[in-house]
Amino acid sequence: MADRFKFAEVRQEVIEMLKKDLLGPSSENETLNQNPRFEYIVGMLAPQNSENDSNEQEVDGDASFEGDADYTAGEDDDNEPVFTNRFKTPSSIGISFYLESSTKSFNVDVTWGDYTKASDKTTNKEGKKVDVSTYTRHPQKETVVIDLQEFSKTKEYPLVCDSNVILYISKIGLKQGYTLVTAYVINKRKNPESDIAGMMFQVNLRAYSQEKMDIFVAEHICRKILAVDEFYFAQRPILGRGRGCAATWKANKNGRASEIVSTFIPEYEFPGVSAALEGFDPFFFSMRTLSVAKKKDDIINRLNVLADSYENWIQKKLVHDSKMDDAKFKKEIGDTVINKCIEALGRIRAGIQLLVEDDISFDAFCFMNRSMILQRNIMNFSKKHGAGIECAFRDFVDPRNPSNNFGWRPFQIAFILMNLKGIVDPEHDNREVVDLLYFPTGGGKTEAYLGLMAFVIANRRLRTNESDEYNRDGGVTAILRYTLRLLTTQQRDRITKMILAAELIRQKEYPKYGKEPISIGFWVGGTVTPNTFKELEEDPEDPAKTRKARSKKNSIYKQLLTCPFCGKPLTEENFYIEIPTKSVSIYCSDDKCMFYRYKPSNKMKIPVYLVDEEIYAKCPTIILSTVDKFARLPWDVNTNALFGRVDRICSRDGYVAIGADHARHTRTEELPTATLRSIKPFLPPELIIQDELHLITGPLGTVYGAYETVIEDLCSYTIGGKKIKPKYVVSTATIKNAAEQTKCLYGRKVTAQFPPNGFEIGDSFYIREVPVEQDPFRRYVGVCALGQSVKTALLRVYSIILQSAYNLSLDDEYKDVIDPYYTLVGYYNSIRELGGAVRLLQDDIPDRIQRIKKKYGMSRQRFLNHKVEITSRMSSYDIPKKLSQLETPYTDSNCLDTAIATNMIAVGMDVDRLGLMVVTGQPKQNSEYIQATSRIGRSYPGLVVTLYNPYRPRDLSHYENFTGYHAQLYRFVEGTTATPFSARARDRVLHALVISAIRLGFYTRA
Repeated sequence: MADRFKFAEVRQEVIEMLKKDLLGPSSENETLNQNPRFEYIVGMLAPQNSENDSNEQEVDGDASFEGDADYTAGEDDDNEPVFTNRFKTPSSIGISFYLESSTKSFNVDVTWGDYTKASDKTTNKEGKKVDVSTYTRHPQKETVVIDLQEFSKTKEYPLVCDSNVILYISKIGLKQGYTLVTAYVINKRKNPESDIAGMMFQVNLRAYSQEKMDIFVAEHICRKILAVDEFYFAQRPILGRGRGCAATWKANKNGRASEIVSTFIPEYEFPGVSAALEGFDPFFFSMRTLSVAKKKDDIINRLNVLADSYENWIQKKLVHDSKMDDAKFKKEIGDTVINKCIEALGRIRAGIQLLVEDDISFDAFCFMNRSMILQRNIMNFSKKHGAGIECAFRDFVDPRNPSNNFGWRPFQIAFILMNLKGIVDPEHDNREVVDLLYFPTGGGKTEAYLGLMAFVIANRRLRTNESDEYNRDGGVTAILRYTLRLLTTQQRDRITKMILAAELIRQKEYPKYGKEPISIGFWVGGTVTPNTFKELEEDPEDPAKTRKARSKKNSIYKQLLTCPFCGKPLTEENFYIEIPTKSVSIYCSDDKCMFYRYKPSNKMKIPVYLVDEEIYAKCPTIILSTVDKFARLPWDVNTNALFGRVDRICSRDGYVAIGADHARHTRTEELPTATLRSIKPFLPPELIIQDELHLITGPLGTVYGAYETVIEDLCSYTIGGKKIKPKYVVSTATIKNAAEQTKCLYGRKVTAQFPPNGFEIGDSFYIREVPVEQDPFRRYVGVCALGQSVKTALLRVYSIILQSAYNLSLDDEYKDVIDPYYTLVGYYNSIRELGGAVRLLQDDIPDRIQRIKKKYGMSRQRFLNHKVEITSRMSSYDIPKKLSQLETPYTDSNCLDTAIATNMIAVGMDVDRLGLMVVTGQPKQNSEYIQATSRIGRSYPGLVVTLYNPYRPRDLSHYENFTGYHAQLYRFVEGTTATPFSARARDRVLHALVISAIRLGFYTRA
């Protein structure tokens, strides 16, 4: 496969075509056949005159998206569209920056292009002579020396080459010995805007020191009081911002730069991160090695090497850092940072010591590693076998094959070690800590908490004791909660494979890891899966009931599209719905699969439960649910079973929840008389995992936090008079004020972020930034077409990107690296805006693509034959199908051209192939922007084009501060809010909580 730099090269080709088409010019002295006023949509300044100013209208941000003005017209001079004032072209742009007050002067280069119109005769297709117009570019440039001592506040500099073009300088003195300077270029030509001679194109400002000194100072240096989070981003300083444009710079290590330059299509390469540690090869923490109990000494030594390395890093990078010589820094920041790292180190060492001293914990640790490596083996086998490639599972588990070995990332194994003490010893203080796994999207958070789950499963079952008050062999052990259907759909595949692996190990070593199957239940909304088996009953005399029942059955069939073990498609024939026994048995139809129904011996069904009623009766090991499903608690006493609260078992149906009525089952032709016997309850769930914590905010977070009071109580039990609560683990890639949020949601006083920050945002030992020069990652490009409708800008951006990618796919040099940029993912903030894009993709964009092909002399035109929408309007059953479509490479005739989506894809859509996204409008939350754009460039260098709405002040502000914003992207994540005990929240949910507590906490059957 080509290296990442080749992918970055073709990505840059797309960017250059975007600039060429939107901004120009093709060459310094280009000649156009079209009016540049309509050929380009950014980088223009119109004449400033009273007539236009008086007619200026305020443009509504939403209306700008629906504007009917089309500036792509203008095939010839006779059909030029009439310019209106609805979208006014700006007459000035500027850049702001900071200087030391002692700076005496600096230079400003003003460059632009003027176009002159000429007429000529040509012969048309009918052989007739017709008049045509051409437009020739004339580059302009002037350097102005700015003497800051000549004026106190403002000064105008008419340019020598054109006195109607003004360079306007303003300066504001700041208290700390610095000056804020803004340089504007203003078009004061007298020509009407419709006259091409009055327009300025490709306008650019460049402020610099004539001596090439680093005179421009970072914003944070100019302020005495720094924001707390600003310290971490000192290596990515903000040195300026645009005014009607963006600004760029190259900062040195001291937060200074030698020049500030304006730009209309800014770019910023966001660095990737690496979870690899220097001195640790990828298999140092080999899952295979860590799974062998006989290698205990070697395992412990490897884990201690990790802890020792972390301790050395703390001493070298933090304790002995020169910053700690500053008493103020040490007191306000340094000591706090170091103490958090030392605390994490202490917990890691405690986890290692637990494995040394406690054989059961070490056994569970080995089980975890066996489960995780087998899960990876199953994943690789199912991917290949499911694609129709002949292969045998034994080849994927052969230890002699290096490709069958997998290693933990250091942060994953460290996070697991941190949590062992609080899980094994329920009375330990760490049990009360909410552990936050804070790691960038795609870094491996899921595998970390999957490993933790596997450990909890084994630890619980290995400690089974008949004398205990609670039964540890079975029952719900861990609950995973998600907020979005898409997230649940994608994550459950990996989780299900881990459950399969754990169950296969349990069966092989029966009864060491329990007699009850290790299984998973999909506890999601009633519109996704049925709540009861009664909904599946058909009635020949009631067609409506039959249709509804069949629809519910179809919903079951669509929950597992492929066998989680071998990857072969599952059809409705593979789901055996048995209403009398209230069960759904799922088998694979592949006779070579371990879950084939007609195996001669040791027949196994896929351990997945889909119907709520069966989930309550089977008490699966893992519950995978959406957060809204817990609203069932006050309505259904059977939900008690999810919390281990069962007191009977029916030989036909399964476990019966405390407080639930259960009818007797008499003998039938097919089934014997059912027996009902009393049993002791299961130990409640010990681990609750909440993924994408940042989404639990606002009204959802408020209701969620209120319900958590009941959920925590149901998951609690008593040992020696002490109440034992469940362990909470949460994860996210974007969050701020996490401690306050978790306190509101879970009522826990302590939240521990892992990995804790160091003194630099790019290095926390377990994660470090990789310079973009070494590894291209994700490039952000901004477009803001002032004077145009967003509809026009969207049309132009989509068209040139789609056709450019297609044209590059025909080039032998790039055909092997173009795939990530072939499918355009369009991101929208509302379904309304998305609907406008659908219309453009049907008509206007194909027309524009045809013109681009003709304009640039491309050999072939791209046709948009395959398009999908991913929104909340689609059914849950369509999600896996559309995700599968996104994975189709461009060499396949069914490859998608576009996939337009709303925030449905902001989290959980993990498609490694995708490398191109256009974001239309700045999302309402910065965390959403980060999460959405992180769907791009997971395996290859990504390209994100953000199309700003210039008529929305927030969009325009983000565009003008494009470089600074993206340089400190994570700094601008908003704090989340949840108020579960506010007056309005109590009014809304208190009654439900009281009823839940009474219904589910009542231990006597009515």
